[in-house]
Amino acid sequence: MVDVVFDAPAEPYALVATARLNAPVEKVWTAHIEALYVQQWWAPAGYINREVEINATEGGAWRVVQSDPEGNAFSFFGRFEKVEPLRLLQCTFTAELFTEVRTHMRIEMSPTQGGTVLVTSHIFPDLYHRDGFIHLGGMDRMREPIQRLAALLRTMR
Repeated sequence: MVDVVFDAPAEPYALVATARLNAPVEKVWTAHIEALYVQQWWAPAGYINREVEINATEGGAWRVVQSDPEGNAFSFFGRFEKVEPLRLLQCTFTAELFTEVRTHMRIEMSPTQGGTVLVTSHIFPDLYHRDGFIHLGGMDRMREPIQRLAALLRTMR
């Protein structure tokens, strides 16, 4: 199991997850931009991704439809604001259940000896929404997909 370290800086209002993955940055990048891979890992434990659409280009859209353990379906969607291959994905993030709250995701990848450092930042409009996300299990909702990603990376060629 991969260790995920969290930080909640005062500014910007973000929850930042950092993990060292035992895979080259090329694999980590591919697992983030190919829908068939994202479908396998980008969800908390017990959740299933029913649909994944990704156009990982600047201005391109993304959308994920998930099911929770009770079978309820809901979606997340956004647009890519910045894409630097093998280094950075930055996008808007909107939950279907809370369309009035638009957040941002910033995913940074840095090659290291023996793997990749992955830094995932979920950036919120204010402290209220960031702390609310944390209190509703936000750390687990970020940790579990990263752990699923690490398991997937071990199987990728």
